[in-house]
Amino acid sequence: MQLIDPLTLASTRDLAWLSRHIAEGMLLGMQHSQRRGAGVEFQQYRSYEPGDAIRHIDWKLFARSDRYFVREAEQESQMHVCIVLDTSASMAQPSFTHPALSKLQYAKCWVATLCWLLHNQGDRFSLLALNDRGNRHVPEGQGEGHHRRVALALDALQAAGHWPDREQLASVWAHFEQPCQVVLVSDFFERHGPGELRQFAARLSAAGRPCLPLQILVEAEQTFPFDGELKIRDPEAPGITELGARQQRAAYLSAFTAAQKTLAADFAARACPLTTTTVETPIEHSLRAFIRAHGRVG
Repeated sequence: MQLIDPLTLASTRDLAWLSRHIAEGMLLGMQHSQRRGAGVEFQQYRSYEPGDAIRHIDWKLFARSDRYFVREAEQESQMHVCIVLDTSASMAQPSFTHPALSKLQYAKCWVATLCWLLHNQGDRFSLLALNDRGNRHVPEGQGEGHHRRVALALDALQAAGHWPDREQLASVWAHFEQPCQVVLVSDFFERHGPGELRQFAARLSAAGRPCLPLQILVEAEQTFPFDGELKIRDPEAPGITELGARQQRAAYLSAFTAAQKTLAADFAARACPLTTTTVETPIEHSLRAFIRAHGRVG
């Protein structure tokens, strides 16, 4: 399968077409695979849970993977997946190697592709895009027409402002009154210090709404490949910071690693492992990694 290159991802404006193209390529790869991998588990299996009938366990798959999976009929798999997308200003950060491709553009295509996969397995899905300037909600639905509605809504989104505060989130909780699974897509950069998005995820989990996190970064945020003098502007705060890159590299990487460990540990404690990707990573790869981390979505 030919992977979508970053230039195409950045320049294509028909999200419905592009995401369907990526998803269909993934599904074609699943059908032609001679071994059962994450993609087939995504469509046909889920992890064993206490109370499941032993007769539904696929023992051949257990022998290959050393994990218990339960066969699930198509009608049993149907549920509602709500994708929550952080559209705060930091999501406008572009790649340093592909400047036309931002975190938000990558997230839009990732979400639209996931929605087509959900459509393919008959699940309902909805979209909730959040920042403190206002929310965009596409109610749950299913089918090809609904996928196009979500794609059009995604295409219109812009990154601005900050993650909503507690008062601004008050009206959001009504969208989670009915059972659903939540996919939270963000870079997890927070204005008021660590915890805002994790508190949001924790409240959902406490209410029985599993919150599966995807973190989107640009590669340079992981590696800090800079040299010389830098001017750094925080898109969610005023002012510019000037520093020497070489002198700051060790301190930055140490702080970044510590923050990532804390973030991952927080989600791991709720049995919802964090998946981190970069905008330079093909959508197909990051989606497969996300699905593999959770056994299935939907």
